[in-house]
Amino acid sequence: MLRKSVLSAVGDDRVHLEKSVGAADRARLDEYFTSLRGMEQRLELMLQKPPPAEACYRPKVPEEVPAGTNWDLVAARHNAMADILVAALSCNQTRVFNLIYSWSGATTTKAGLSTNHHTLTHEETRNAEGFQATHFWFVQRAMESWAYFVGKLAAVREGDGTLLDRTLVYAHSEHDNAQMHSLNGIPMMTAGRAGGRIRSGIHLDGQDKPATQVGLTLMHAMGLDVSAWGSGSMTTNAMVDEILT
Repeated sequence: MLRKSVLSAVGDDRVHLEKSVGAADRARLDEYFTSLRGMEQRLELMLQKPPPAEACYRPKVPEEVPAGTNWDLVAARHNAMADILVAALSCNQTRVFNLIYSWSGATTTKAGLSTNHHTLTHEETRNAEGFQATHFWFVQRAMESWAYFVGKLAAVREGDGTLLDRTLVYAHSEHDNAQMHSLNGIPMMTAGRAGGRIRSGIHLDGQDKPATQVGLTLMHAMGLDVSAWGSGSMTTNAMVDEILT
């Protein structure tokens, strides 16, 4: 019964009904029955046994993390989501993902501080070396979570390589100078080699080139047929050839 199309079960009634209505109603019925068949096909796909995934494993049940914006709670939630996501990738449950450590106006806090990370980037004075020391501390915590995620991908063996070897992760901040919200040198990082299509271990200075070149390059590495990307003055058809194999 699960495999049998409901449209087959009502086939005779459908034909009789279509003969008794006008052209406009027949068009509406056709749209309805087409949508039903599309739903059936999706359900049929869901019932199919997935292909074997040798690296597939069941992740441990994450510990409950209390609500809150303190940096250790943010890191714990991020790492729990990273664990689940890596397991989903290993088991072919997803191929595309978006993992966020904190949103643009980061409300991450630290015990003993009366303000959050975002407000701090505007208000904290710079030290003798020209850095905002506490802001830098928050950035370090974010980079630790980034390293945790990349490390989890690298720890999963797939064939003669790792899950990280077959993955391409694009990570970035929103500003180079958070205090001024400047966009002149946004730090961007990639992890993984996209199955050998991306070079790793390279540092490049983008200088005055639009940051959208990176996105366009990564889309080409993943096999997308896109000739240009971006909006307005940030539209580009150039790529970062140095990172392509």
